[in-house]
Amino acid sequence: REYEVNYSHIDNRGIARPSFLWNIMQDAATVHAEALHIGPLDLRIVWVLSRMKARLTRPLLPYERLRCETWCPGIKGASWYRSFSFFVDNKPVGDAQSMWVTLDPETHRIVRPSAFPEAEQYLHTSRGELFAPLPKLSCDNVRLHHVHEVRYSDLDVNNHVNNVRAVELISDALDLYKQPGFVSELQVNYTAETACGESLSLLTGTADSARYIRGEADGRTRFRRCPTRRRDWYDASDRAGCMRYFGRVPAGQNHPVCGKAYDGNRQAQGIQPLHYRAGERQLPHTAHTPAPGDYGFRTRQSERLHHRGMGGALHGQYLVCRMDRPERQGDL
Repeated sequence: REYEVNYSHIDNRGIARPSFLWNIMQDAATVHAEALHIGPLDLRIVWVLSRMKARLTRPLLPYERLRCETWCPGIKGASWYRSFSFFVDNKPVGDAQSMWVTLDPETHRIVRPSAFPEAEQYLHTSRGELFAPLPKLSCDNVRLHHVHEVRYSDLDVNNHVNNVRAVELISDALDLYKQPGFVSELQVNYTAETACGESLSLLTGTADSARYIRGEADGRTRFRRCPTRRRDWYDASDRAGCMRYFGRVPAGQNHPVCGKAYDGNRQAQGIQPLHYRAGERQLPHTAHTPAPGDYGFRTRQSERLHHRGMGGALHGQYLVCRMDRPERQGDL
């Protein structure tokens, strides 16, 4: 399935929130399970996400179309394993692994896959190797970040905090709004349900050089999250196209991606300004339209994003540049 990154998925830094991936994976997994006739109504059970780990090679930008592929690598013990791959313009941008369990809707006890003849259909569609079980997460030294009281907007059809909403709460505890980079790899382990009216304490710490978040209610752990990597937008491995760099490059310094000199209010040397048709509001003069496939806005998308997503207001101060390659001069 394909999913569009729209402005309801974008954070204050102009990139997709971590919860966007969880949202589309939840949908893709549900649709695929129903196609295999192992959905909640087919098996009379409740599907529950146990653990999930996702990786991205770069941030996702507004109005990009992300193709999500999912398949079943197999079953082990009480867990149903599921894998995902992500593509933009047919280019891989990430992947994910997840482990699910089935619960009896009355007792909420785990029902093992061996109890369902339909599990054979799940195994019949398996592809690829069964990945190693996702590990447990722990951190001894944590401190309270904030307390969240569970309300209506947190709940899903099972009447407890949805797995996507949990990622949003943890993102708050990570203070992503003031972080310069993006979360390129993270894992979330769900250990217990959280019901409406409970007070959820978000505890933060550091484990093996990674930020660790734990959600607790009434002294019981409800979920754990460990974003194992956080990369800057201008990471060395991303120097293959157009990048967005928030904040102006100080005078006398070179841009970290293209290496062009920047002298305060002038664009990087050799980069031409973006020209608009008459009557259209302009972006800052440091911007240009990237070629399709670059890591910035696609051709002519910046106008559409500017008006539809931002209500006509300027999109903040930023510099957009790309490698100065002769074959792309015609795109400027």
